[in-house]
Amino acid sequence: LMVVTKKTAEYKAQNDLAGIRSLVAMTNYRVFFAGSLALAIFLIASPLIRDYLHAPATAPIVLLGISIFIALAFPINAAVLQGIQDYTWFALLQSLAGPAKLLLCLLFVMIGFSVNGVMVGFIFSGLLLWYLSYIPVRKFIRPIPVNTSIINHISFSQVVPVFFANLAFAVLTQADIIFVTRYFTAHDAGMYAAAAILGKAVMYIPAAIVLALFPMVSEHAALNRSSRHLLIKALLLTLAISGFGALAFYLFPGAIVSIIYGTRYLEAYKILKYYGIAMLPMAMLLVLMNYLIAQGRRLFTYVMVVGALVELAIVLLWHDSQFILIAVMLIISACLFVAGVLLQFLREFEFPITVRNCSYHSSLQVDIYSR
Repeated sequence: LMVVTKKTAEYKAQNDLAGIRSLVAMTNYRVFFAGSLALAIFLIASPLIRDYLHAPATAPIVLLGISIFIALAFPINAAVLQGIQDYTWFALLQSLAGPAKLLLCLLFVMIGFSVNGVMVGFIFSGLLLWYLSYIPVRKFIRPIPVNTSIINHISFSQVVPVFFANLAFAVLTQADIIFVTRYFTAHDAGMYAAAAILGKAVMYIPAAIVLALFPMVSEHAALNRSSRHLLIKALLLTLAISGFGALAFYLFPGAIVSIIYGTRYLEAYKILKYYGIAMLPMAMLLVLMNYLIAQGRRLFTYVMVVGALVELAIVLLWHDSQFILIAVMLIISACLFVAGVLLQFLREFEFPITVRNCSYHSSLQVDIYSR
């Protein structure tokens, strides 16, 4: 959906309403087709899933599949709203998502649907969010003019780098929990997980910054305008906010753990003290990664993949202490951030690149960084 947001922002920059309409129609068609096929397979396999999970009935599994299918519609509209930078509707819908699911699930449970009520609640909340998100984007779902020449908006070559960049970031930030569960005792893993849940707040704080930054950078890129000032502002704001959170975790880990968890997970403060620091360069990396994706820079995707693989390799070889995991995340994320900054720096200032004893300057460099 990051690609949908990026293309929407590009069409907005070009004032191409027909392009947005065609993009929305194509995305909805493809998601509906793929979702319907996946739902059919899921429903056919539901008895096998029931037996594997030792579930008492098939109905909850069927309802789960339907709820997942329904939930596919809302993110498309949300991506379009982000692309056109309609943050009023975007923020309203995002803030309603959680309460709507909770209230509808409770409602259907209370009126007698029991466990199935949770799944029914998810289905109706998905329909509600889709309908509400349809209101601001309905002008983009009208019939496409016959003379429009826009057919294909999103190519495989555009989706793959975005997918692998997000996959690499997920590995960088989530693999530690898997390794702790695998190599340490249940007690140690529980303490680490408790600290990680709190510590990752440092990384997720700039999520709102990224949501605003991404379509703005895409729009600037479509108009061939520099967006370096947006990156600098986003990084400085992230450093200030996330840095404050990391500092708080470092100075008052015991108090924070006691307030959130009580005395049961008090030992987690030893881990939280350093986990927040490790998440600070990860937060900066999150901003930089989204900035480069919005600009269409594919080279950094492969740098991210290499970084994720290096992290996995190091942890597989050396996992004697939980603090080694934290140190590895800190070092790898810091190195990736520096690498991304250097790549952007080289492009901004158009340093020459020498290939096969021939000097190539900005024209080749732009081509290299767009791959």
